[in-house]
Amino acid sequence: MKTSHLDRGLSEAILDNGMRVLVEEVPHSRSISAGLWVRVGSRDDPTDRSGISHFIEHMLFKGTPTRSAREISRQIDALGGQINGATGKESTFYYAEAPASGLREVLEIISDITQHPEFSSVELERERGVVLEEIRGRDDDPEQQAYDLFTAGLWQDYHPLTRPVLGERETIEGVSRSDLASFHERFYTPDNMILVVCGAAHTESVIALASQMFDADPLGRNSSQRQAPMLRSDHNTHARDTGQTHIYIGLPAPDARNDDRFAAEVVNAILGGGMSSRLFVHVREELGLAYAVSSSVLSYSEAGVWLTYAGIAPENVERTLDILLEEINTLRRDGVRQDELDLARAKLR
Repeated sequence: MKTSHLDRGLSEAILDNGMRVLVEEVPHSRSISAGLWVRVGSRDDPTDRSGISHFIEHMLFKGTPTRSAREISRQIDALGGQINGATGKESTFYYAEAPASGLREVLEIISDITQHPEFSSVELERERGVVLEEIRGRDDDPEQQAYDLFTAGLWQDYHPLTRPVLGERETIEGVSRSDLASFHERFYTPDNMILVVCGAAHTESVIALASQMFDADPLGRNSSQRQAPMLRSDHNTHARDTGQTHIYIGLPAPDARNDDRFAAEVVNAILGGGMSSRLFVHVREELGLAYAVSSSVLSYSEAGVWLTYAGIAPENVERTLDILLEEINTLRRDGVRQDELDLARAKLR
């Protein structure tokens, strides 16, 4: 095991099983937050099982050989804490918060559900219905559907990053218990995980608990081969009978391994990252063209996208699109003012 102390009370350890552990001690805190990131997301889903990463995230809360779904909920509630999960394009995240005295139990629960899911057939069919309802809700949400259509057309050659996190109805209906078990066995290994604990915790205690609770299985079962995507240069329009039109614009941005991503976040804060941003002030406050207008940077492992969004009345589409492109080009041509830079730094600090 290798341990190193970083700045501001942050320590890092690489356990013998390959798991990375980060601990930030906050001396005056009375609570802890724990998060476990697994390097698997919708881009890793098989084409005919799109959505399986998200399905597994749901199923991990449905019981283990030693804890039922209700016992997991009751145990967290008894601590005065909370627990949840989230799935993205490249990772799945499980997190919990509790008073400091609940650290051991929180880590026990996270380690148990992520390593020893039961994948009960009864729970599988019940949760399949839940996920299918989630997909129906997504498809009924025009803004979410516009975003999914945008990401589907963003990358060349139907790259795996185009896959929706929830999957599609037909792929979720085809997921079996053996599909879940095989996918879990492949990706949910300690060397494919990062554990982060912040708050009233001692670094040595967290590392000891993690070493004790997470498997020491041989490494190397995860054989995911991720390919770098290429952005498409295209313009797509999708018609739907709604009262609002949604505009998405995508530009290249630094990937997650590029240090330029920090500068990109600062510039994004200036363009559309908050209520003092150029887009918010101009498009919403001055012109009243949109309620929602923003920009964001999406940094993936081999690629990045700078996304600009506005939701506007159909009759204002052309005008708003011209303004969005004008603001982007002005930023590219003229750069930023010092006062904008100072404000963005303060906001992101």
